[in-house]
Amino acid sequence: MIREAVIVGAGLGSRLKDMTKDRPKGFLELDGSYLVEMSIKKLLEHGIERIIIGTGYCSEWYEKLAKKYPAIETVHNANYAGTGSMGTLEVCAAKVTSDILLLESDLIYDSVALFTLLNDQHRNVVLGSGATNSGDEVYIGVDENFEVAAISKKLEMVGKSYAELVGISKLSYKTLQAMCSFAASHHQDMPKMEYETALVGAQKMGEHLFVRKVNYLAWREIDDASHLEMATKEILPRIQENESIRQVRREVLLNPGPATTTDSVKYAQVCADICPREEEFGQMMRWICDELTLFIGKKEDYETVLFAGSGTLADEVMVSSCVPQDGKLLIINNGSYGQRLAKIASVYKMDYEVYESSTYEAIDLDALGKKLDEGSYTHLAAVYHETTTGLLNPIPQIGRMCHDRGIVTIIDTVSAFSAIPIDMERDCIDFMASTSNKCIQGMAGVCFVFCNRKELEKLRGEPMRNYYMNLYDQYQYFSKTLQTRFTPPVQILNALRQAIIETKQETIEARYARYTACWNILVDVV
Repeated sequence: MIREAVIVGAGLGSRLKDMTKDRPKGFLELDGSYLVEMSIKKLLEHGIERIIIGTGYCSEWYEKLAKKYPAIETVHNANYAGTGSMGTLEVCAAKVTSDILLLESDLIYDSVALFTLLNDQHRNVVLGSGATNSGDEVYIGVDENFEVAAISKKLEMVGKSYAELVGISKLSYKTLQAMCSFAASHHQDMPKMEYETALVGAQKMGEHLFVRKVNYLAWREIDDASHLEMATKEILPRIQENESIRQVRREVLLNPGPATTTDSVKYAQVCADICPREEEFGQMMRWICDELTLFIGKKEDYETVLFAGSGTLADEVMVSSCVPQDGKLLIINNGSYGQRLAKIASVYKMDYEVYESSTYEAIDLDALGKKLDEGSYTHLAAVYHETTTGLLNPIPQIGRMCHDRGIVTIIDTVSAFSAIPIDMERDCIDFMASTSNKCIQGMAGVCFVFCNRKELEKLRGEPMRNYYMNLYDQYQYFSKTLQTRFTPPVQILNALRQAIIETKQETIEARYARYTACWNILVDVV
């Protein structure tokens, strides 16, 4: 799985003259969008978590762009005028931690290019196309195994051209290091080395770089005014048509869940088969848990535990696992989901009571406080956003009331997490449940419980009321093995990973504002 991308964007763009006198080439505009920003959006849509951009000329443009996209990290090549693209890649390589996609900044391309590379079984893939007649072709020659033999703008240096270099490649970490080693050995005699020269050098050093040719790929590198005209009039319309054909029909769902999803979340499920017991998949689940945790607190203080199932399963996990045999639970009921929490407690024959509250008026906190003082309760369970009525319960205030009394809080945040900002420490929440198909905007099939680590560790040794849904057993097993105890829904977790990437980009605060705006539109119409 490729998680990182590097964009080399330090060049002067001198052949574009006045069009780049105040900006890098990547900030040329087509149809109202910057070239590099179009590329960044496509990378994010294809599951890239981290985008390292090598900057040089007018680097402040990229610094500003990085403020808009949290996934971007910029690295400045101070000697951009005295080095070629490989010099910029060398600067970026110090930040790289895994296999990468490598892209030039001045490209437009059909996003199928990214899918082609990510889906290819070879670890190193140089993307090529058929003839473009652009007048600035970079030719690729291959050997009998369709691996790189030569890359040059001079056809006579290649011999027979197999494809034209697109400017997008997939590289293993090892191959990237080989390229840097090759470049370092030629700093004196080739100070302005381009990265494609280092690709050939790495191949000669024993790396294997497969060339994947997509004969009719719609793409263009923009180096001069004629390229820009061709891109605007011919290539961009083809790209837009191709990508529009692949769009999934959009429906407006007015049900409480599942939520509508982006095409990129849907397409994330279409991936190569993988055994969920493989290390790569375990690492992805670890990333999912860590990133979910960072939405609500610090990783050292909180943990996220994954289960296959719905939000109700996560509720049952909490109620059945977090209240000890000698505990006493108070459940706030002001809607169907509060009733469901009570039903779960009754099935397990727990010691519990129900605090009844209006389904349409705010909870009387004074009355609730008196109830808490009277009952010797050890735990309280409540719903943050009671979906059936739309009530947003004052959980931060209730949480503080409970913590002041030494009561552990168990909160259903199925319809609240990722819709409103939640800080478990600030809001005095010890355990809370949510699911992949609500406001995180993934697909249905995965639920998770957020846990205060200190309270979670107190569950060690507690008698298990059930097997599949035991919180501590699931947590302990995953911590040791990076595997869930039972088969996880592979495709749904891939979609959840993509949904997390998109939530990080939008931010929960901005999502809350968007949801509020949608609500106001709906209310005005109704």
